[in-house]
Amino acid sequence: MSIHSIALAASEAAAESGEHSGTPPVVYGVFALVVLLLLLFVVTRFNVYR
Repeated sequence: MSIHSIALAASEAAAESGEHSGTPPVVYGVFALVVLLLLLFVVTRFNVYR
């Protein structure tokens, strides 16, 4: 089973369910940005080879 067929099956299942997530996609983007900035801060503060 290829990745394309898995993605197609998942998109068809999501379209048929008709349920929507209550969280807007912007929240996930902001959360990912905060996590990445936090990781960047930790790496730059505690990197002993800098």
